[in-house]
Amino acid sequence: MAGVRGLQRCVCWLVLGLGTVGCGGSASAPSDGGVPRDATLGDGSVDAMAMGDASADGGTPSDAAVDEPFPDEIESALLLNAGQPMACADPTVVSVRNEGEDFYVFCTGMLRIWHTTDWVTFEDVRPSTTFSLTGVGAQAQAINWWWAPSVTYDGASDSYVMWVSIPSEASTGTAGGTNARSLGVFTAEELTGPWSYEGDAITGAAMQMYIDPFLFRDHDGKHYVFWKHYGPGIGSLIAAAEVSADWHAITGSQVTIMNGYGGTGTWEDNVRENPALYFDPAADRHHLIFSGGHWNDQSYATGHALSACGPLCVDADSGGWRMVESGDRGILQVVRTADLDVFGAGGAGGAEFLGARASYLLYAAAAPFGSNPPTRYLMLDPLSWANGAPFVDTDGHHPTGY
Repeated sequence: MAGVRGLQRCVCWLVLGLGTVGCGGSASAPSDGGVPRDATLGDGSVDAMAMGDASADGGTPSDAAVDEPFPDEIESALLLNAGQPMACADPTVVSVRNEGEDFYVFCTGMLRIWHTTDWVTFEDVRPSTTFSLTGVGAQAQAINWWWAPSVTYDGASDSYVMWVSIPSEASTGTAGGTNARSLGVFTAEELTGPWSYEGDAITGAAMQMYIDPFLFRDHDGKHYVFWKHYGPGIGSLIAAAEVSADWHAITGSQVTIMNGYGGTGTWEDNVRENPALYFDPAADRHHLIFSGGHWNDQSYATGHALSACGPLCVDADSGGWRMVESGDRGILQVVRTADLDVFGAGGAGGAEFLGARASYLLYAAAAPFGSNPPTRYLMLDPLSWANGAPFVDTDGHHPTGY
């Protein structure tokens, strides 16, 4: 399998975001209580961006000229470092001071922190990255049980902020807080630390699970966080709220963006998680991607929804969050592996957008490689846009090379 060569030419600057898939094609609200899945507004008018109308740049983010063409040498979505794939689940990407030249990829469990300046050669800097556990509860002392970090740069303090799902003290499980989790906040002056604990943004009560935080800086300068919440009494949902200027705390009301269940018989099969965003300024649209299906088999995939009335708007009549099909062939997923048995240990999920116009998708999947045991590795694909939605432009929206 060929690796990624010449990728240093393709990333001009970074916009963080996760990919998710839609579930529908129907103009009515889905029976699972999620968001509507059509491209029409409540007053009967048509959302030109969602429909791919030429007046909305054909459904393609119109700041696209900022990005350089994706190199022709890409033959596989599997990122390789010295000929080897790089283990990483739930990747999140941040560049030094948001300058888009020096990148760090943080992974679930802090098992790897990949550093690159050219997207060709990588170094695992986890051995030199330090964490101060002062104030961290006993349940969360095991860093390898920290899930799905999201990291951003705060220019006002010239420092970095990380939100990550950590075991809550309310957890009674023995496997790293598997029945109660919180969203912990950490800060550092350098991406290799030392990372210091600032407290919980949300503390998980018994049997309440807060996972998959995603920090989002909107075009108007406001800060938001999106996350997955599930547990007795609330079922499962993807929520969001406004965040303080220093990224340390939730300041606004928590809003349910979508049902966290796809519904029986849908491709998500009752799992939606890993939210991430991208804002297209010319079309004035927010795009949400998320993971659905089961992370440890080939059903896991990335889908898409959009909003025409802001990141916290859920009013469908005003153009609030609704599912749209991904791209050009009536396929619901942005990238998927459901009919590829070689991904039997884990499909394409935990995605983020890369590039000024969201031109690339970084995600994780248990890609086959030589004799390596099944594990989730970093993968990267170029994205196309059509009908107001992103998609990996291969047959079946499969990862490139499979």
